[in-house]
Amino acid sequence: MSVLRAPTTAEPAAGTRTGRGRDRAAAPRTARLHRALPGGMWTREWLLSLARPRSVVVKLAMPLVLAVPLVAGHAPTFWAGMLLTVLVAMVGAVGSGVALARARSGGLLARLAVVPRSPARTVGGWVLAAAAVDTVQMLPVAAVVLAAGAADPAAAVALLLCIPAVVLATNALGCALSLLADGPGEVLLDVIVVLAPLLFLGGLFSGVPAAGWRHWAARLDPFAYLHSGFAGALGGSPGVGTGEVIAAALITAALACAGLGLLSRTLLERG
Repeated sequence: MSVLRAPTTAEPAAGTRTGRGRDRAAAPRTARLHRALPGGMWTREWLLSLARPRSVVVKLAMPLVLAVPLVAGHAPTFWAGMLLTVLVAMVGAVGSGVALARARSGGLLARLAVVPRSPARTVGGWVLAAAAVDTVQMLPVAAVVLAAGAADPAAAVALLLCIPAVVLATNALGCALSLLADGPGEVLLDVIVVLAPLLFLGGLFSGVPAAGWRHWAARLDPFAYLHSGFAGALGGSPGVGTGEVIAAALITAALACAGLGLLSRTLLERG
């Protein structure tokens, strides 16, 4: 005669799922997410960017709307370099900061936190890909500047190294600011509030003093070197030499990568 008895821990009741069963059910979902990122977030970012051809065309054309009139109108190299530097800064910082804020609100960062991959590799791959996309967006501008200014090879190399370095630094800055904001709108406001003094300290609005604390602040500001790179490529008088611009670009890129490594775990934990 059968006897009805309560289910024990060793024998779960019907309709329930053991921890092992839940793990087996979750494993395929994790595996699918892992396979969906064959090259990490780098691949995902490029695929998403290239999946919208119209958006690609708009992103490439928008910077030219500003750059071509500046160059064709023979604007003073100081002011042309200032506007182009501000453009590079905004493209990098706004893009990554807003994207991460949206990813947090949509739950993507929380899902990425459980992917079997280190936070530095996950976030770093994403931000490096975003910086690469932003750099490609600025390449037509660089081509226009170099063609119009008839820059010598050293000035061209300095500009082409400084643009991706500053783009990477501003993307890292956008990541940091996304931790302080609750949504994309707040990130945009924070970016403007933080970038304005950094651009001022770089001497973009009033030049770099010959001495004093602002002189030394500008020497530490990557935007000052990008401004000099644009001014030199346009045939003007850069604030610093070409060799210093190249060295600053390499140091800026290295510091940005280190900053991303430090931020990556916090970004995912707060997702």
